[in-house]
Amino acid sequence: MQNKENIPNRLKSAIATTAVKIFSPLVRILLRNGITYKTAAQWLRWTYVDVANKEFKLSERKQSKSRIAILTGLSRTEVDRLIKSEHPHKTTAIDQYHRASRVLEGWIHDPLYKDEKNQPLSLPFDGPAPSFSSLVESYSGGVPPRSIKDELLRVQSIEVSASGTISLKSTYFVTINDKDTLYQFGMLGFATNTLIDTIDYNMYQCPDPKKTHLQLIASNDNIPIDILDDIKQKLQDYGRKCVVDADSYMYEKTSEQLSPERVKRAGISVYYFEDNESRENN
Repeated sequence: MQNKENIPNRLKSAIATTAVKIFSPLVRILLRNGITYKTAAQWLRWTYVDVANKEFKLSERKQSKSRIAILTGLSRTEVDRLIKSEHPHKTTAIDQYHRASRVLEGWIHDPLYKDEKNQPLSLPFDGPAPSFSSLVESYSGGVPPRSIKDELLRVQSIEVSASGTISLKSTYFVTINDKDTLYQFGMLGFATNTLIDTIDYNMYQCPDPKKTHLQLIASNDNIPIDILDDIKQKLQDYGRKCVVDADSYMYEKTSEQLSPERVKRAGISVYYFEDNESRENN
Protein backbone atom coordinates (compact mmCIF):
# COMPACT_ATOMS: atom_id res chain seq x y z
CA MET A 1 0.00 0.00 0.00
CA GLN A 2 1.30 3.45 -0.95
CA ASN A 3 2.36 5.67 1.93
CA LYS A 4 0.48 8.94 1.43
CA GLU A 5 2.98 10.81 3.61
CA ASN A 6 5.63 10.22 0.93
CA ILE A 7 3.60 11.91 -1.79
CA PRO A 8 4.56 15.51 -0.87
CA ASN A 9 8.26 14.58 -0.81
CA ARG A 10 7.98 12.77 -4.14
CA LEU A 11 6.18 15.77 -5.64
CA LYS A 12 8.83 18.14 -4.28
CA SER A 13 11.53 15.93 -5.78
CA ALA A 14 9.78 15.93 -9.16
CA ILE A 15 9.40 19.72 -9.05
CA ALA A 16 13.08 20.13 -8.11
CA THR A 17 14.13 17.97 -11.05
CA THR A 18 11.89 19.96 -13.39
CA ALA A 19 13.10 23.31 -12.04
CA VAL A 20 16.75 22.37 -12.58
CA LYS A 21 15.94 21.34 -16.18
CA ILE A 22 14.31 24.73 -16.74
CA PHE A 23 17.04 26.66 -14.94
CA SER A 24 19.98 24.97 -16.71
CA PRO A 25 19.64 26.48 -20.22
CA LEU A 26 18.53 29.80 -18.72
CA VAL A 27 21.57 29.95 -16.42
CA ARG A 28 23.78 29.08 -19.40
CA ILE A 29 22.43 32.11 -21.27
CA LEU A 30 22.73 34.36 -18.19
CA LEU A 31 26.36 33.34 -17.63
CA ARG A 32 27.20 33.92 -21.27
CA ASN A 33 25.95 37.48 -20.85
CA GLY A 34 27.70 38.20 -17.56
CA ILE A 35 24.61 37.98 -15.35
CA THR A 36 25.67 36.82 -11.88
CA TYR A 37 23.62 34.79 -9.41
CA LYS A 38 23.18 37.89 -7.22
CA THR A 39 21.51 39.80 -10.06
CA ALA A 40 19.36 36.85 -11.14
CA ALA A 41 18.29 36.28 -7.53
CA GLN A 42 17.12 39.91 -7.29
CA TRP A 43 14.99 39.41 -10.42
CA LEU A 44 13.58 36.17 -9.03
CA ARG A 45 12.62 37.81 -5.72
CA TRP A 46 10.84 40.60 -7.60
CA THR A 47 8.99 38.03 -9.74
CA TYR A 48 7.94 35.96 -6.71
CA VAL A 49 6.37 39.02 -5.10
CA ASP A 50 4.78 40.23 -8.35
CA VAL A 51 3.14 36.85 -9.10
CA ALA A 52 2.02 36.29 -5.51
CA ASN A 53 0.55 39.79 -5.37
CA LYS A 54 -1.36 39.56 -8.65
CA GLU A 55 -2.36 35.90 -8.89
CA PHE A 56 -2.65 34.41 -5.40
CA LYS A 57 -5.24 36.60 -3.74
CA LEU A 58 -7.82 35.06 -1.46
CA SER A 59 -11.35 35.19 -2.82
CA GLU A 60 -13.07 38.53 -2.22
CA ARG A 61 -10.22 39.76 -0.04
CA LYS A 62 -7.60 42.42 -0.71
CA GLN A 63 -4.11 41.01 -1.03
CA SER A 64 -1.93 41.77 2.00
CA LYS A 65 1.81 42.06 2.40
CA SER A 66 1.64 39.52 5.21
CA ARG A 67 0.08 36.93 2.93
CA ILE A 68 2.67 37.64 0.21
CA ALA A 69 5.41 37.21 2.80
CA ILE A 70 3.96 33.84 3.86
CA LEU A 71 3.62 32.65 0.26
CA THR A 72 7.10 33.73 -0.84
CA GLY A 73 9.10 33.19 2.35
CA LEU A 74 10.34 36.78 2.20
CA SER A 75 10.08 39.30 5.04
CA ARG A 76 7.28 41.88 5.05
CA THR A 77 9.94 44.60 4.77
CA GLU A 78 11.36 42.98 1.62
CA VAL A 79 7.88 42.44 0.21
CA ASP A 80 7.05 46.11 0.77
CA ARG A 81 10.28 47.20 -0.93
CA LEU A 82 9.73 44.95 -3.95
CA ILE A 83 6.09 45.96 -4.42
CA LYS A 84 7.16 49.60 -4.59
CA SER A 85 10.07 48.93 -6.96
CA GLU A 86 9.72 49.03 -10.74
CA HIS A 87 10.01 46.09 -13.08
CA PRO A 88 13.72 45.05 -13.08
CA HIS A 89 14.20 45.96 -16.73
CA LYS A 90 11.59 46.79 -19.31
CA THR A 91 12.31 46.32 -23.00
CA THR A 92 10.24 46.90 -26.12
CA ALA A 93 11.96 44.03 -27.94
CA ILE A 94 8.95 41.76 -28.19
CA ASP A 95 6.70 44.67 -29.16
CA GLN A 96 9.13 45.59 -31.94
CA TYR A 97 9.15 41.98 -33.08
CA HIS A 98 5.36 41.93 -33.31
CA ARG A 99 5.28 45.22 -35.20
CA ALA A 100 7.72 43.94 -37.84
CA SER A 101 5.79 40.66 -38.05
CA ARG A 102 2.50 42.48 -38.59
CA VAL A 103 4.00 44.43 -41.48
CA LEU A 104 5.12 41.17 -43.11
CA GLU A 105 1.70 39.59 -42.52
CA GLY A 106 -0.05 42.51 -44.19
CA TRP A 107 2.34 42.37 -47.12
CA ILE A 108 1.69 38.64 -47.56
CA HIS A 109 -2.09 38.60 -47.07
CA ASP A 110 -3.56 42.00 -47.95
CA PRO A 111 -4.81 41.96 -51.61
CA LEU A 112 -3.79 45.62 -51.94
CA TYR A 113 -0.14 44.57 -51.63
CA LYS A 114 -0.26 41.52 -53.94
CA ASP A 115 -0.04 41.22 -57.73
CA GLU A 116 -2.33 39.39 -60.16
CA LYS A 117 -0.53 36.13 -59.37
CA ASN A 118 -1.28 36.59 -55.65
CA GLN A 119 2.38 37.29 -54.86
CA PRO A 120 3.64 40.17 -52.67
CA LEU A 121 4.33 43.32 -54.68
CA SER A 122 7.67 45.09 -54.79
CA LEU A 123 6.98 48.48 -53.24
CA PRO A 124 8.30 52.02 -53.49
CA PHE A 125 9.26 53.41 -50.12
CA ASP A 126 7.01 56.51 -50.24
CA GLY A 127 3.75 57.41 -51.88
CA PRO A 128 0.11 56.39 -51.70
CA ALA A 129 -0.91 52.76 -51.23
CA PRO A 130 0.47 50.40 -52.22
CA SER A 131 3.81 51.65 -50.89
CA PHE A 132 6.04 50.49 -48.06
CA SER A 133 5.14 53.55 -46.00
CA SER A 134 1.40 52.94 -46.43
CA LEU A 135 1.93 49.28 -45.50
CA VAL A 136 3.69 50.24 -42.27
CA GLU A 137 1.03 52.82 -41.47
CA SER A 138 -1.74 50.22 -41.93
CA TYR A 139 -0.13 47.42 -39.95
CA SER A 140 2.19 49.13 -37.49
CA GLY A 141 0.88 52.66 -37.13
CA GLY A 142 2.94 55.04 -35.04
CA VAL A 143 6.34 53.59 -35.97
CA PRO A 144 8.46 55.40 -38.58
CA PRO A 145 8.53 53.35 -41.81
CA ARG A 146 12.31 53.78 -42.00
CA SER A 147 12.70 52.03 -38.62
CA ILE A 148 10.70 49.03 -39.84
CA LYS A 149 12.63 49.03 -43.10
CA ASP A 150 15.98 49.04 -41.28
CA GLU A 151 14.90 46.19 -39.02
CA LEU A 152 13.58 44.04 -41.88
CA LEU A 153 16.82 44.68 -43.75
CA ARG A 154 18.83 43.68 -40.70
CA VAL A 155 17.08 40.32 -40.41
CA GLN A 156 17.25 39.84 -44.19
CA SER A 157 13.48 39.74 -44.73
CA ILE A 158 13.60 42.35 -47.51
CA GLU A 159 15.97 43.64 -50.16
CA VAL A 160 16.22 47.10 -51.70
CA SER A 161 17.06 47.67 -55.36
CA ALA A 162 19.34 50.42 -56.67
CA SER A 163 16.22 52.44 -57.52
CA GLY A 164 14.91 52.10 -53.95
CA THR A 165 12.18 49.54 -54.61
CA ILE A 166 11.63 47.23 -51.65
CA SER A 167 11.03 43.51 -52.26
CA LEU A 168 10.08 40.72 -49.87
CA LYS A 169 12.68 37.96 -49.41
CA SER A 170 11.17 35.99 -46.51
CA THR A 171 7.49 35.45 -45.75
CA TYR A 172 8.04 35.36 -42.00
CA PHE A 173 10.12 37.31 -39.52
CA VAL A 174 13.19 35.42 -38.31
CA THR A 175 15.89 36.95 -36.16
CA ILE A 176 19.46 36.40 -37.25
CA ASN A 177 22.28 35.19 -35.02
CA ASP A 178 23.20 38.59 -33.69
CA LYS A 179 24.55 38.47 -30.13
CA ASP A 180 23.77 42.16 -29.62
CA THR A 181 20.13 42.04 -30.69
CA LEU A 182 17.32 42.47 -28.20
CA TYR A 183 15.00 40.32 -30.29
CA GLN A 184 16.61 37.05 -29.33
CA PHE A 185 15.91 37.79 -25.67
CA GLY A 186 12.44 39.08 -26.43
CA MET A 187 11.62 35.80 -28.16
CA LEU A 188 13.27 33.74 -25.41
CA GLY A 189 10.97 35.34 -22.86
CA PHE A 190 7.90 35.14 -25.06
CA ALA A 191 8.33 31.50 -26.15
CA THR A 192 9.23 30.08 -22.75
CA ASN A 193 6.56 32.14 -21.00
CA THR A 194 3.79 30.93 -23.29
CA LEU A 195 4.92 27.29 -23.10
CA ILE A 196 5.04 27.25 -19.29
CA ASP A 197 1.75 29.17 -19.11
CA THR A 198 0.16 26.47 -21.29
CA ILE A 199 1.47 23.70 -19.03
CA ASP A 200 0.29 25.57 -15.92
CA TYR A 201 -3.17 26.02 -17.46
CA ASN A 202 -3.45 22.34 -18.35
CA MET A 203 -2.23 21.14 -14.95
CA TYR A 204 -3.95 23.54 -12.56
CA GLN A 205 -6.43 25.90 -14.21
CA CYS A 206 -8.49 23.83 -16.65
CA PRO A 207 -11.28 21.90 -14.89
CA ASP A 208 -12.38 20.14 -18.08
CA PRO A 209 -9.75 17.73 -19.52
CA LYS A 210 -11.44 18.05 -22.90
CA LYS A 211 -10.66 21.76 -23.02
CA THR A 212 -6.93 21.73 -22.34
CA HIS A 213 -4.61 23.71 -24.60
CA LEU A 214 -2.59 21.89 -27.24
CA GLN A 215 0.69 20.61 -25.78
CA LEU A 216 2.43 17.98 -27.92
CA ILE A 217 5.99 16.73 -28.43
CA ALA A 218 7.29 14.38 -31.12
CA SER A 219 10.73 12.97 -30.29
CA ASN A 220 12.79 9.84 -30.87
CA ASP A 221 15.78 8.66 -28.82
CA ASN A 222 17.18 6.35 -31.49
CA ILE A 223 17.98 8.52 -34.53
CA PRO A 224 21.27 7.52 -36.21
CA ILE A 225 23.68 10.46 -36.37
CA ASP A 226 24.35 9.90 -40.08
CA ILE A 227 20.71 10.68 -41.00
CA LEU A 228 20.21 13.48 -38.46
CA ASP A 229 20.63 16.22 -41.07
CA ASP A 230 17.84 14.71 -43.18
CA ILE A 231 15.59 14.37 -40.14
CA LYS A 232 16.32 17.96 -39.12
CA GLN A 233 15.49 19.31 -42.57
CA LYS A 234 12.23 17.37 -42.80
CA LEU A 235 11.06 18.38 -39.31
CA GLN A 236 11.94 22.03 -39.92
CA ASP A 237 9.98 21.93 -43.18
CA TYR A 238 6.99 20.51 -41.28
CA GLY A 239 7.33 23.25 -38.67
CA ARG A 240 7.57 26.09 -41.20
CA LYS A 241 4.49 24.85 -43.06
CA CYS A 242 2.58 24.55 -39.80
CA VAL A 243 3.43 28.13 -38.79
CA VAL A 244 2.67 29.59 -42.24
CA ASP A 245 -0.68 27.76 -42.44
CA ALA A 246 -1.58 28.85 -38.89
CA ASP A 247 -0.61 32.44 -39.65
CA SER A 248 -2.77 32.49 -42.80
CA TYR A 249 -5.75 31.00 -40.98
CA MET A 250 -5.55 33.50 -38.11
CA TYR A 251 -5.17 36.40 -40.52
CA GLU A 252 -8.30 35.37 -42.42
CA LYS A 253 -10.28 35.24 -39.19
CA THR A 254 -9.04 38.53 -37.72
CA SER A 255 -9.53 41.07 -40.49
CA GLU A 256 -12.15 42.97 -38.48
CA GLN A 257 -10.72 45.67 -36.21
CA LEU A 258 -12.11 45.26 -32.68
CA SER A 259 -11.62 47.22 -29.47
CA PRO A 260 -8.85 45.98 -27.11
CA GLU A 261 -11.31 44.57 -24.55
CA ARG A 262 -12.80 42.29 -27.23
CA VAL A 263 -9.59 40.57 -28.30
CA LYS A 264 -7.05 38.13 -26.90
CA ARG A 265 -3.70 36.83 -28.13
CA ALA A 266 -3.52 33.21 -29.25
CA GLY A 267 -1.16 31.20 -31.40
CA ILE A 268 1.03 28.16 -31.80
CA SER A 269 4.79 27.83 -31.29
CA VAL A 270 7.02 25.38 -33.18
CA TYR A 271 10.72 24.68 -32.65
CA TYR A 272 13.25 21.97 -33.50
CA PHE A 273 15.49 20.42 -30.84
CA GLU A 274 18.27 17.84 -30.62
CA ASP A 275 20.79 16.75 -27.98
CA ASN A 276 23.98 18.78 -27.83
CA GLU A 277 25.95 15.56 -27.39
CA SER A 278 25.50 11.92 -28.41
CA ARG A 279 23.60 9.70 -25.95
CA GLU A 280 26.85 7.92 -25.09
CA ASN A 281 28.16 11.11 -23.51
CA ASN A 282 24.96 11.95 -21.61
